[in-house]
Amino acid sequence: REVLRAVIHRATNTSNINVWPETFTVDLVTHEGVCRGALVWHPQRGKTMIWARRTILATGGAGQIFRESTNPAGASGDGIALAWRAGAVVRDMEFMQFHPTVLYIAGGSRSLITEAVRGAGAYLVDREGHRFMPEFDARAELAPRDIVSRAITEVMHRTSHSNVYLDLSHLDSQMVRKRFPGMEKLCRKFGLDLATDRIPVRPGAHYMIGGVSVDSNGQTSIPRLFAAGEVASSGLHGANRLASNSLLEGLVFGSRAGEQINHELQGADRGRGENEVLEVPSLAHLRAFDPADPPEGEPLDLSDIRNSLRSLMWRHVGVERSGESLLEALRTVDGWCRYVLRKQFSGPQGWQLQNLLEVGRLMIHSALVRTETRGVHVRSDYPATSDTWRVHLCWQREVAEPWQTAIESGSPAVSSTGDCLPKIIDKM
Repeated sequence: REVLRAVIHRATNTSNINVWPETFTVDLVTHEGVCRGALVWHPQRGKTMIWARRTILATGGAGQIFRESTNPAGASGDGIALAWRAGAVVRDMEFMQFHPTVLYIAGGSRSLITEAVRGAGAYLVDREGHRFMPEFDARAELAPRDIVSRAITEVMHRTSHSNVYLDLSHLDSQMVRKRFPGMEKLCRKFGLDLATDRIPVRPGAHYMIGGVSVDSNGQTSIPRLFAAGEVASSGLHGANRLASNSLLEGLVFGSRAGEQINHELQGADRGRGENEVLEVPSLAHLRAFDPADPPEGEPLDLSDIRNSLRSLMWRHVGVERSGESLLEALRTVDGWCRYVLRKQFSGPQGWQLQNLLEVGRLMIHSALVRTETRGVHVRSDYPATSDTWRVHLCWQREVAEPWQTAIESGSPAVSSTGDCLPKIIDKM
């Protein structure tokens, strides 16, 4: 939060930076395979075409595609969907990390309960007060996130209960309140005492490991389009992100992307046609202007579709997946896509839903194709990890089937402890 505050302050106080608040990016603009800018929308200004010599996506993750998530409302995979529609390569879309302990109170925000609470000695207990983690892993509550998330999910299913509980009642209450004042204040809002009460928690979508494929400078597969942060798939996290690495990734890759762009604009590219007056390309490829879209009919209940999608993804594409659950999810999402993706919308609610559906379908396809368990991708019908799958799974809109790229030498496969069903090609 402090990093974000500092960046916003610096940007808004830099004379040659224009900040457009409350502005939604509808689509990227490409011409002859090169990114030329973006089509954006503002409540007062409407749609505006922004021409840019370089464009950077820094739109965050896609946690809001799941019913339970620590992510803010804007984390709907917009940047991934923008890049996908523009023709960029996306990869590793099956890898969504779930945080095991998210505060679960009806009507309340899904706030993250830090691992430090368990590190201080908190127990995870079921509805009967039974401590269950030692049954799943010798490290008990200190096991990696994916193991703890799977254990909690299994206990919730076994006990037919919507959550489990964090129990700190055996610890010194003064120590708890002194060490975790933020958590104590949060729990007090809901009438809970962190030191003495059992705190209801369950897993929630936390970090999107996959995304828009980039190189070490943040360059995507589309010339002049860059990406940094959670929207990008840099390969840094392998199949299971270590805590706090994403902050460093955003700082490092964001800086490298900026330096690369500065180098390009000041170097050889200048004077080689970047400043020419372009013939305005056709806008037919932009979703909002597609003449093939059907006319407005009976209005859709966008909130209902969004909530249904989030519940579906949580049930069938969540902490643990199977071929059967993924196929059921795919059939349902494909049905929604058939009438939502072709519809014209006039505001962010509809565009964001379209983005969620496109990203959700990519996640489901990828999870179906990867027939193994690796890191945060858990297939109950394929519980083993296979060296055959030590690869990135890549997608591109113009290519109906996915392809694989090898993990670069020295890169981790696991760190920490098209519209049709895809088929595998180039098996490695």
